[in-house]
Amino acid sequence: MARDRRQHRNPVRQTRPATSATRRTWYGLGKLSRAEKSGFGRFLHDCSHIFGDVSILALPTLFAIVAAPGPGIYDATAAGLLAWMVMVLVGTLIRGGWIRPLATETLGWVAISPLLIVLRFVYYNLALAVAVFGSVWLAGAVGIPALSLVAALVVAVVSMLAFPRLAESVYETVRER
Repeated sequence: MARDRRQHRNPVRQTRPATSATRRTWYGLGKLSRAEKSGFGRFLHDCSHIFGDVSILALPTLFAIVAAPGPGIYDATAAGLLAWMVMVLVGTLIRGGWIRPLATETLGWVAISPLLIVLRFVYYNLALAVAVFGSVWLAGAVGIPALSLVAALVVAVVSMLAFPRLAESVYETVRER
């Protein structure tokens, strides 16, 4: 039975959190266990997981956002905060199985492996930079300052919905070589 599970296991995706109410829990002193969590508990657990995933790897862009001068309420800082929160929220909903990512039938977030960590680093920084600096530029070019927040929100949502499928494609391409 364990062998059947390994054969059907997707090496690119963490499907267990999306299909189960149990989560790995750390009780301190090196003790790990699995605990059954309510819907709210699963959401909080998944949110902390994705928050760390996105925040740590996107630190270069987050620092650039903080350092960017802003003229007002619709500046890079506001767009960055919104995009960052939306990226975490959408990633949380995908990891918990509440929403399905684009162009794939597999539920769950992207697994942790060296290749996929490098992909995350590049992708999160690029997506966040486009969401923030691209949206601020677009709003300035059009002359509608509030558009920066709308564009940042759209880019953040689409980028996180597309990431699991991109990770599968990159993993398959590298594995074939």
